[in-house]
Amino acid sequence: MKRNNTFRTLALAALMIIMMTPLMAKTINNSTASYLRLGIGAREIAMGEAGSTISRDVASAYWNPAGLAKIKDVEVGAMYNISMNLDRSHQYAAIAVPFRFGTMAFNWINAGVNDIEGYDDTGTPTGIFDDSQHSFSLSYANRWKKLSFGVTPKFFLSTLDDETETGMGVDIGARYDINQYLEAGLMVRDLYSKTAEDKVPMEASFGLAVYPLIGVTLAADLKWEEETPYVAVGAEYWTSIGKDPEADSKLNVISVKERSTWGEMFSYAQTGVRLGFNDGRLSAGTGIRFRNFQIDYVFRLNNHEIMSDDHIVSMILRF
Repeated sequence: MKRNNTFRTLALAALMIIMMTPLMAKTINNSTASYLRLGIGAREIAMGEAGSTISRDVASAYWNPAGLAKIKDVEVGAMYNISMNLDRSHQYAAIAVPFRFGTMAFNWINAGVNDIEGYDDTGTPTGIFDDSQHSFSLSYANRWKKLSFGVTPKFFLSTLDDETETGMGVDIGARYDINQYLEAGLMVRDLYSKTAEDKVPMEASFGLAVYPLIGVTLAADLKWEEETPYVAVGAEYWTSIGKDPEADSKLNVISVKERSTWGEMFSYAQTGVRLGFNDGRLSAGTGIRFRNFQIDYVFRLNNHEIMSDDHIVSMILRF
């Protein structure tokens, strides 16, 4: 009876969040270091960027460093946006290594614009230059019983033509495994972050992940940035197309519980489909996961006339 009451309450809360989402959609982000809000990892982006609770791989360094505590293997991740127009680029790379004292991860995010035409005050061309933004971070995560926690110090590097600007920042996060059906997460991005001239706005996320059926994940994040709340929601379904003994054996089938061998790399395949909503934008994606290798794709609509829709590919290797 208690479990039924829990699910009724959870279903009602999820319905209210979904109904409120269109009313709380935020506008385009033009703040300092706004490239840090583009998101990384095709899986989380496809699920509406509701990543504070669902991410439990190397991408957790971005979405919630506490998720790194769930990693069992060394993981290497990378992402590239293959569709950005206006000579823009966006990519990231990361590595996470579990130790006895916790998990460490190094993360690099880059966004930029190439071949910008420069002009002086009189309108005379001054040549071509580039704008490149970098974030380098080192995360640490650990867990105590059902509670996971993590922290991510960050270093910013911005180059515009022949000018360079630096900055520092920090993210913190926590996650709690309520039971096998429900997890909660809290993440504060840029708790104290600034460049030489500007402060980076803080963003807070509180999320829930629900596992109602085998292979199904439902997620919702309530986010605040500059006193503007909005909601991100997403859903995912994973299924086995091989004979993986782990597949469909628990409610969240994406995590790897035991160390893997390269001989099993292309065995035990699982496929996933995803759908999400965030900031008035729909996203949808798919992925395929082997024992040691995972590749994901997402298509994300952009509701701004000058921005092209996103086609993003990411991958994870496990050693």
